[in-house]
Amino acid sequence: MRLHTLGPAATDSFAAAITYQQAHPQSHFELIGHPSFETILTHLAAYAGDWLLIPAAFKSTTLQASWGDVHYALLAQLTLKDCFITQLDPLVVVQRLDADNRIGYTHAATAQLLQRIVQPVTIQTASSKYLAYQAYQQNRAAYVLTNLKNVTLTPQERLIKQLAPAMVWCVYQINEETIK
Repeated sequence: MRLHTLGPAATDSFAAAITYQQAHPQSHFELIGHPSFETILTHLAAYAGDWLLIPAAFKSTTLQASWGDVHYALLAQLTLKDCFITQLDPLVVVQRLDADNRIGYTHAATAQLLQRIVQPVTIQTASSKYLAYQAYQQNRAAYVLTNLKNVTLTPQERLIKQLAPAMVWCVYQINEETIK
């Protein structure tokens, strides 16, 4: 069986998929990491019969949807099979001290959190916290909210905040019959 989630391996979602795979060795899940949840959710018919792992904190600016929106909108395409909790890799907010902007990068699900921690800030979202850190570096942004494991602090950066939240993960079977 194939279990689809957000990739690459550096994401919390992929780590949660590994945890789920290890807890269910009898299911023989092959993990498939995607560049975004939007990629999975907009191509469900191609993955009929497979499984999906998505966090309850899912939020998409592209789809203008949260986990609850997806859960109810895709009742015919997705069957909720399981839920579990994991501790996320620590989240951090990093500030670039020599930035001349108020731009902050993060994932859509953590955008409000970044806005509560840093004000004023212009939020830019990426499809994962890993990619948010890459964009922060490439664009020399002032702030990023990402996972601690993604960060290599330089003398021109400081850690503003560190958080260690737990996450609820939802495991769905992608149904063979989908709405046309």
